[in-house]
Amino acid sequence: MFKRLQPQRGVALITVMLVVALVVIIAANMTGRLHLLLSRSINQQAYQQAMWSALAGEQLIYKVLEQDYKDDKTKVHLKQLWAREGMVVPLGAGSLSGAVQDLHSCFNLNALVQAAPSSGPVKESLAQRQFEHLLLAIGLDSYQAEMVQNRVKDWVDSDKQITGGLGAEDDSYSSKQLPYLTANNSMVDVSELRAIEGVTAAIYRLIRPYVCVLPEQELAINVNTISADQAHLLVGLFEGKLTLNDAQALIGNRDDEGYDDVADFWGTPQISAITDVNADIKEQLQIISNNFQSVLTFTVDEHNFTLASTFTRNAKGELAVTQRQFGQND
Repeated sequence: MFKRLQPQRGVALITVMLVVALVVIIAANMTGRLHLLLSRSINQQAYQQAMWSALAGEQLIYKVLEQDYKDDKTKVHLKQLWAREGMVVPLGAGSLSGAVQDLHSCFNLNALVQAAPSSGPVKESLAQRQFEHLLLAIGLDSYQAEMVQNRVKDWVDSDKQITGGLGAEDDSYSSKQLPYLTANNSMVDVSELRAIEGVTAAIYRLIRPYVCVLPEQELAINVNTISADQAHLLVGLFEGKLTLNDAQALIGNRDDEGYDDVADFWGTPQISAITDVNADIKEQLQIISNNFQSVLTFTVDEHNFTLASTFTRNAKGELAVTQRQFGQND
């Protein structure tokens, strides 16, 4: 009888081992899920902390812009509080850093929507010519500059007509492996440039520091907030009639608090030496700014959270946050 039980004892032992192995597998699976849920909880907590820290920074910038406006409503310049660079604020276990950009110290790509004169030999608008000269000033060759100018114009204008000899409308994009159409509308973000045919990553990185987008289609440049690194912008505005050296000298000789009047800018030796200046350029230049963008980054445990906020001041002098973008897209 005992001899008959011996094989059954072996089967029982195997069964027990299988049960133990199954329990170990289930326990390991539960432990893995627990670690995953814990990591998700920690990441969510860190995300919430970073988001609220960045929003707190946004409110700080709002207060700074408001104070600068109260201190001087007649002009905006680089010695004001909003223009300070390199500030890092410790917050809890992390730190908040960032910068504010005047959106009138860059070329508004939506200005390319402006129509060219209906009569005369000129087929391009002033903004188109200025943008092309800006592209030449920053290092693009003549073919690239014309191509980018034409194609950005086709992207933001509402018609289906190809601009110049190097433009691109729906036919160029719909034939791609992953087809899409031109926006035929104003840009919402500068990153839309990456969707334009021919704008490579290298060209985008070259252009990015000099361009921005505003909801309006006018080109309004604050001569008080153009930095020395952006001198190419002045070269483009004056359609190449102002040299880069003269533009840099002009910015270098500017008073710390900028010009008190646009007429002072026109009276500088570098500008007054230019003869055939397009009269419409005078309408583009100003010493006040009503649109700003802040890019704030909260860093904790080598993880970064970025918030880009756009501030707009209306005709009544009231400031508001008109756009937020979470995460870095450049």
